[in-house]
Amino acid sequence: MTTYLGLLFEILFLLAGIYLYLFSRGIIKTKQGASFLKENKNLIRYGSLALIAVMLINISLHIRDILG
Repeated sequence: MTTYLGLLFEILFLLAGIYLYLFSRGIIKTKQGASFLKENKNLIRYGSLALIAVMLINISLHIRDILG
């Protein structure tokens, strides 16, 4: 049961990374985030890409562990 709970959290972190990447590219727009995004665009973009990469590796290893 804890294995599936860990996998669920890894998927949630992957979705958070995808959301941050789309936010940094300007595809998702908010009123309050305009000034924050202007100052930290590259930092958010590189951080979200790193988070996506790490979570994809973790999810693939987790699924491989579950399947045998």
